[in-house]
Amino acid sequence: MTSRILAALLALTGGLLLGALLPLGFAMAHQYDLDYRSGTLTIAHTLAAAAEERIADREKSTVLPRTLASLRKEDEGGPELAVAVVDDEGHVVVGKDTGLYTPARAASGLAGVSSLTLTGDRLLAVVPVNGHTEKVAGTVLLSRPLAPLNDRIMRLWARLAVDALLAVAAAIALAVALARWVGRPLRRLELAAEALGAGELGARAEPPKRPAEVRRLAERFNVMAARLENLIYDHRTVLADVSHQLRTPLAALRLRMELLSEETASDPAEFDAALDELARLARLVDGLLAVARAENTTASPEPIRVAALLTERAEAWRPVAAERDVRLSVEAQDHLTALAAPGHLEQVIDNLIDNALTAAPRGGHVRLGARRSGHRTRVTVADDGPGMTAEAMKEAFRRFRTGRAAGTGLGLAIVHRLVTADGGEVSLSGGPGGGLTVTVDLPVGR
Repeated sequence: MTSRILAALLALTGGLLLGALLPLGFAMAHQYDLDYRSGTLTIAHTLAAAAEERIADREKSTVLPRTLASLRKEDEGGPELAVAVVDDEGHVVVGKDTGLYTPARAASGLAGVSSLTLTGDRLLAVVPVNGHTEKVAGTVLLSRPLAPLNDRIMRLWARLAVDALLAVAAAIALAVALARWVGRPLRRLELAAEALGAGELGARAEPPKRPAEVRRLAERFNVMAARLENLIYDHRTVLADVSHQLRTPLAALRLRMELLSEETASDPAEFDAALDELARLARLVDGLLAVARAENTTASPEPIRVAALLTERAEAWRPVAAERDVRLSVEAQDHLTALAAPGHLEQVIDNLIDNALTAAPRGGHVRLGARRSGHRTRVTVADDGPGMTAEAMKEAFRRFRTGRAAGTGLGLAIVHRLVTADGGEVSLSGGPGGGLTVTVDLPVGR
């Protein structure tokens, strides 16, 4: 939002500056040029009035020197003023060393016409000197530098540029202040949404008094959050209650069937099959409880030493692997950490090792690995079992979806829930020689 408001105000300010300051600058620069040209002709006429006596009495009149000296003190380009006075016969009365006089330049003045021309970086004014009769007594040639005019125009554009920069700075400050004012209630709403997404179901946004649109949005968000809290609470409660209530009768039924198998002469295979089904139901109930606990977890992630954790879990599962004649190995980079809530990564690894050991054939191999991948810590659990089809991989993280007859379909669902709760990702892929590889990417611990 800040960037959009900033862009809008800068575009508006830029349009105003282009539409106002540029025309103003060109107009003032043009006016400066007109004033400078007019001032040059005025100086030339003043010198022409003083030159009348000088032409009439070349030796005695001091009016022209005094006038020229005064003008050189007052005018901004005065020290560089060059003047030549020519009589009607083309004789240079004053300023022989200036090199201003040429018959062509003096022609207009001797013809009684004033002129102003640009010669290089100077203005040349030619003004006739009127005598006591109507006849032109001579002409004055005045050369005035353009540097003062150019300096004045440069200062004008510099002032306008400073004004433009101040306007842009004011627009940026106003945009930032406006964005903060507008975005403050949205930021509070964002924080409430982040807290709700992190599992704090009681998180609510405080509706601001204004703007009205944001207030209504915050109110709708609070209604949605309250409904979502009720739905999730009811879902968790029912799931936990049903799972908990089922455990006791299942345990009792299993015990009674075991006793019954010892006391009767029935086919033991039938009892074994029934006991296997009860065991499967017990695992299903335990998995449902695990899912309920996982969904109720809101602990903050902490740095976990991945290599040490993988080694520890591998050692814990090594007797099971040995019983099933499966080799269990660990290859992890040292000093590697990952951000995860306490207990999450252990539960994830246990579920993945359990699945891998179940899928791996006798004499097979289960490989645990961990390495750095960009800004993530990548943990892999690979087996050389039968693997999964592409369709099965798409459904693997959904509850009760399993490719094994004795499976509950909850292990990978629990893994997915725990990993995503910690801001990570989990994916499935086929191994290079068959089998299945589960990849868990978690944020790197600091």
